[in-house]
This record gives sequence, C-alpha cells and structure tokens, in this order.
Amino acid sequence: MIRTPEEVMKGGAAIVEAGIKEESRAQGHYLTGAMQNSLSVVAGRFANARVVFGTAVDYTHYVNKGVAAGKIPFQQGSGAGKSAYIEGLRQFFILKGLSDKEALGAAFATAKTHKKEGMPSKGSYAHSSTGQRTGMIETAMRKKEPQLDAHMSTGFDSLVEYEFQKCKSETV
Repeated sequence: MIRTPEEVMKGGAAIVEAGIKEESRAQGHYLTGAMQNSLSVVAGRFANARVVFGTAVDYTHYVNKGVAAGKIPFQQGSGAGKSAYIEGLRQFFILKGLSDKEALGAAFATAKTHKKEGMPSKGSYAHSSTGQRTGMIETAMRKKEPQLDAHMSTGFDSLVEYEFQKCKSETV
C-alpha cells in the first residue's frame, strides 16, 4: 500500500524514465545503452516542496533537440590537430565494427554531412522505427501521459484512503 506522496511520485518517475528509454530506442538512439543507462528520474523532498527531477549524460540534450548545421563544431580543412567531435564520431564507428582507419573516414564523412544538414541528418531517419529522430523526451511524456495520470490518480486516492482509515481507527 502506498503511504507517502514520495512513493506515488517515485512510481510516476519510473513510468517517465521507462518511456524515455523506450522512445530513445525506437528513434534509433541506441548503441551501447550508455545514454539510457544514464537516465535517472528521482522523486523526493527538497526544502518544503516535493519534486521530481531527471538527469542524463550531457549529450542527451543534443540527441533530443538536434543540432543546427551552423552549430556543428567542424570546419573542413581547418588544420586543427584534434577535435573532440571527430574523435566522438570515430569512437561511434569503431563501436559499430569499423576498423580505426575506416572509422576515421566515416567520422569525417559524417561531420561533412552534419555540417551541411545538421543533426539529425536526413539519412539517419532510416534508423528510426517511429519516423522521428528528435523530441524523444516530449514524445515519451505524451505517450506515457495516460499511464502516468492513472498511476498518480490511483496513488493519491490510495494515499487519501490510507490517511482516512488511519484517522477513522484513531477516533473509534
């Protein structure tokens, strides 16, 4: 039986977290599971309020919102010795099974495409089973809203009933 508002909120947080994980995979944002495993939705007390908040690895924002072509940190022929962006793409392609040399070539090709089209690129939509590549958090919230509403309603009804029974038994 649910006895505290925090228990109700934690159940709601778990619904939201599961929804974001499901939607991110459906949109094709899954390789190692690092982003999904980094998701943490926490419910509890903060000062005099009850709050629910979530955290995730920093790049989750870019996956969720996308990146405009003009914001891609790549300049072809710049002569820059190292680029965290290129290195991240290279590591991605290594995880996909390419050799180091192939991964570096794929990283530069992808960077050129991102610089032209932004992220997500047009070709990346082939990896999505939903036809979407951005908005995973908002989509998950919309899809889980009926389940979340039902959980919260039932949970708080249970909490009120628990408190009522407690008072009723105290007055007898």
